[in-house]
Amino acid sequence: MKILIVEDDELKYQHLENFLNGLTPRATITWKKSYQTGLVEIMSAAYDLILLDMSMHIYEKVAGESGGSFETYAGRLILNEMDMNDVETKVIVITGYDVYGDGKTLQTLKHELREEFGPFYLDTVYFVSKEEKWRKELSDLIKANFPTV
Repeated sequence: MKILIVEDDELKYQHLENFLNGLTPRATITWKKSYQTGLVEIMSAAYDLILLDMSMHIYEKVAGESGGSFETYAGRLILNEMDMNDVETKVIVITGYDVYGDGKTLQTLKHELREEFGPFYLDTVYFVSKEEKWRKELSDLIKANFPTV
């Protein structure tokens, strides 16, 4: 199984990678750290599953640079690009926000994403590193959509 993680936070990525290595030890995991590098990877390589952060920097951070502007809905922009380019790789959004800066709740966002991207959007998992709930939700989603895992 080939899995792409698009996530700008290294600690969150490490949690996801460790979890996936336990769930699917033979999986090949690729990590991209920004909207731009994630989108390029999605358009140029085939994956079985994408774990997509919703809020991230537009560009990868490098020493002494900020990574460009921070985009609250960068993940949604990537989903739009996937939809327009007929990329149907299954996507699970991973977010650390239950309410966004504009007041949108996680439940509202989930509903909107289901309506817009239903064929390839599986669900959104609320990530809190200290809690176990995200692990169970993510495990259940992966097992339900990839029975050989």
